[in-house]
Amino acid sequence: MDTMYHSEVASRIGRAYQDLSLGHRRIADFILRSPAEAAMMTNVELASRCNVSNATANRFAKAIGFKGFPEFRASQMDALRMDMAAVEKLRTEIDDDASNIDIMRNGLTQDLDNLQNTLDGLDEAGCSQAVELILDAQRIFTFGSGISYYIAGMLTHGLEPFCRGNVTMMGATGGANSAYRRLVHCNENDLAVFISFPRYSPNTVELCGVAKRRGARILCITDSPTSPVARDADVVLFAEAKRRLLPNSATSAFALVDALVAAIANQSTDGADVQLRLAERYMPDISKISGKDPDGS
Repeated sequence: MDTMYHSEVASRIGRAYQDLSLGHRRIADFILRSPAEAAMMTNVELASRCNVSNATANRFAKAIGFKGFPEFRASQMDALRMDMAAVEKLRTEIDDDASNIDIMRNGLTQDLDNLQNTLDGLDEAGCSQAVELILDAQRIFTFGSGISYYIAGMLTHGLEPFCRGNVTMMGATGGANSAYRRLVHCNENDLAVFISFPRYSPNTVELCGVAKRRGARILCITDSPTSPVARDADVVLFAEAKRRLLPNSATSAFALVDALVAAIANQSTDGADVQLRLAERYMPDISKISGKDPDGS
């Protein structure tokens, strides 16, 4: 879903980025931009490529939490091998003899499995906590990158009528930088909702850390307990996103968000009145389409 590169290195960069020196940020930016190239480099080659000293390249590994450059490089190579394994898996699963309808049926079947697994994995305490966090928040900030951007948009749109505070979709105009500018003002009365699926966006990981340090409550919607955003969350809702011929599927995530909004509407003190007012607002438009007066005549 998110198109940016993810690895353990990327996760550590996201958490440490704000505290890195300019030289270390130069290395971090290069790794996030060209992970495969960076994984193949020695410390000397990395230093030369980023126009920093060899000592700076060596210290970078420790600055993001590794014991040293060998451990840092080994982590990069592990991520690269996993990336290549995913590409090879795609090659082996492409069936040149399959018809278009077979591929589409298979995709829908996989989504049905994802939906069932998401349903089976719902936790009553987690769902209740998510609803409470949303209804209690003075302000709500949502963020997602890649396809998660659209999931965040759907959540924002659904929550707006039922929340007492403002619901803001971060990054809608200025990306991660704009989101960061909003998060620097958040506090313990606010809720930040981060949506992230493989390949997890380093921007989302970084912004989640910013919100955590500012004291905001955090709700994450992701696919797995090993997701890099899950560790900073107060509550996590999981949506299974497996797909064979694609990196992943967004179907369960959209369905989970829709279900969450329904729960909010049900628990909101004026949820029924809001829905009635919304229905009345659109009644004239519906009557124009149907050719009837609003009173039914």
